[in-house]
Amino acid sequence: MDEPLLRIARVNDEELAHEKRPGAALRLAPPGRMRYDSRAPPPRHQDMSSLLEFLLLAAFFLSYLWKGIYAATAVIMVGSVLVLAVSWWRTRKLEPLPLTVAVLALILGGVTLLLHDPVYIKWKFSVVEWLFGLLLLASPLMGKKPFMRRALEERIQLPDAVWSRLNLMWGLFFLFLGTLNVYVLYSFSTDAWIRFKVWGVSALMLVFLIVQTFYLIRHMPAEDKH
Repeated sequence: MDEPLLRIARVNDEELAHEKRPGAALRLAPPGRMRYDSRAPPPRHQDMSSLLEFLLLAAFFLSYLWKGIYAATAVIMVGSVLVLAVSWWRTRKLEPLPLTVAVLALILGGVTLLLHDPVYIKWKFSVVEWLFGLLLLASPLMGKKPFMRRALEERIQLPDAVWSRLNLMWGLFFLFLGTLNVYVLYSFSTDAWIRFKVWGVSALMLVFLIVQTFYLIRHMPAEDKH
């Protein structure tokens, strides 16, 4: 259900460390020089997790069309635990974000089924987005670098000020999504909320990524643009 957020937040210890790692490669540098490249290849378990998140979103939508919101709620509860279990199986640790999503799904989904009121499971998306938005905005205060820089600086090079703006943009965007979700869930029907959750959020994320890409290209070194 929160697959864009999970993909962005999945920053492994290997990506945050700067020491030499097993499997790092020697790469040619011009002309005829060698340098040690300590960047590890992207963890393969990310592909599995992204696939599971997509399948969970599809299962949520299809189960809603088939049996309604309460069946979809049960699917989200089971699916969130499954994503967490696969994450633990691949990394042998409980990553904070999948754990938070699973706990919220079980609590709010359980209340939804117990009280037969879908408003609680609808709130899950807002809570997750707000938590992550606040985490991004607070990250410069919790370390030397904002979260987005720690997640992406091994892939792209940007000025310090641009990293700060990028982190701020993502934080505000997630706060906006969470707030927009509250408006939709109280102003429209469950059918409309489902369409917003499945299609609307994806469209907003795509537009945001396109705008952000054009912004970043302006500030990237020439060699990173190719």
